[in-house]
Amino acid sequence: MINYIVLLLLLIRPTHDFHTSWMNITYEEKTKTFNASWHTDTEHLEACLSVFSSKEIHLDSKITAEQKVIIEDYLNENFSMSIDEKNKNLTVSAIEVNFAETFIHLNPIKHQKKVSSIAIENHLLIKQFPNQKNMVQINYEGLKYSMLLNGKKTSGTIFFDDK
Repeated sequence: MINYIVLLLLLIRPTHDFHTSWMNITYEEKTKTFNASWHTDTEHLEACLSVFSSKEIHLDSKITAEQKVIIEDYLNENFSMSIDEKNKNLTVSAIEVNFAETFIHLNPIKHQKKVSSIAIENHLLIKQFPNQKNMVQINYEGLKYSMLLNGKKTSGTIFFDDK
């Protein structure tokens, strides 16, 4: 019975209408890698991770190994990136929590060749927060490209012109 009460409490979400996150993906020509980080609201992430894992999750400056695995699993189930139609595996390198905000840094993704397209599928936080807006910014060859994704539009592709 207590498990059902805890699960019910986990399903209760903050009541404000404004929910946003930001994923920044930058190509570093020198290292031939894409570096990515995700910036989101800690309270919203905790609510989603709690439902995802069926455990009450509270994030603070000391992330446990178990929490890191849950975050990585949640990220991989709800976000994908393909470069030139090849899916890239995402792994978490570091997590910073400062009460209201969480920054998740991903391990670099190697990519040696010129990029023709990057496709993103992003369902992060949307299931619990239908008004969620997820900004994805891609920095490539000195130019910035962006996508605004939400519950109605969860994917997008950026095509790069040959120069």
